[in-house]
Amino acid sequence: MKNKKKILLISGSSKGLGKDLVKYFIKRNYIVFGCGRNKLNLNSKKYNHTVLDVNNEVEVKQWIEKVYNKYKKIDYLINNVAMIPTPYPAILNNKELVLQVFKTNVVSQINLINEVSKKMVNKKFGRIVSFSSMAAGLLEEGTSLYSSSKNSIVTYTKIVAKELAKANVSCNIIAPSMYNTKSFKKLGHKVIENSKKKLQIKRELKLEEITNVIEFLFKKESGVVTGQTIYLGLTV
Repeated sequence: MKNKKKILLISGSSKGLGKDLVKYFIKRNYIVFGCGRNKLNLNSKKYNHTVLDVNNEVEVKQWIEKVYNKYKKIDYLINNVAMIPTPYPAILNNKELVLQVFKTNVVSQINLINEVSKKMVNKKFGRIVSFSSMAAGLLEEGTSLYSSSKNSIVTYTKIVAKELAKANVSCNIIAPSMYNTKSFKKLGHKVIENSKKKLQIKRELKLEEITNVIEFLFKKESGVVTGQTIYLGLTV
C-alpha cells in the first residue's frame, strides 16, 4: 500500500520562522520532523523534535536515517537553519568568524541537502526549499559574510537542481525581505532601514505569504520549477 503521508523535515525549527513553519505545516496535516540546538515544546502527534548540532555530520545523518527508516521516504526539506552575524565592515571579518558563518550557513546546509536528496532520489520524488535573504540580493554594507554565505547556497542549489532533475527532485531558494524574528533583527537597525528603502513591499511579510510559495514549490506539478531563487518583497 502506498504511503500517502507527507513527510517534511525542517532545520532550525526551535525558534523564529522555523518554529512558525512547523506550526503551519502540522495544521496542514504534514508529518513534520524538526531539529535545532534548543528544545521545542509542542504538543502534537504530527511533530517530532530532535536537539542536535547541524554542524555535526554524524548527528544530522542519524536524524535523517531515523526518519527514513520509519517512513521509508522523505518528501520535503525546508533548509531554514542560519547564522546571522552582527554587521561588520568586511575588513574586520576575522578567520574565526568567517569559518563559523560559512560552517553553519553553507557547509551544514550542503550536508542536509546531500543526505536528504539521496533518500529522495531513491523514491524518484522530492522537494527541497532553502532560504536566502534580501541581504544577498541588496548586498548591503556590513553584511559581507551573511550575504556571501547565502549566495553560496544559491549557486550550489542551481547546480544540484540540474543534477537531480531527472530524479524528479527539485531544489529552489526563497529569499524573503522582512519577517519579524529575533534573528532578522540581528542585521541591525541601520542595515534594515537602508534595505527597507530599496524594497518594493516596504512592510514585514506575513507567514502565509511565505508558505504560499513553499506550498507551490511542494506541488507534484511544480517539479518543472527548479534551480530558481524567488524573492519576496523585492526585485533583484
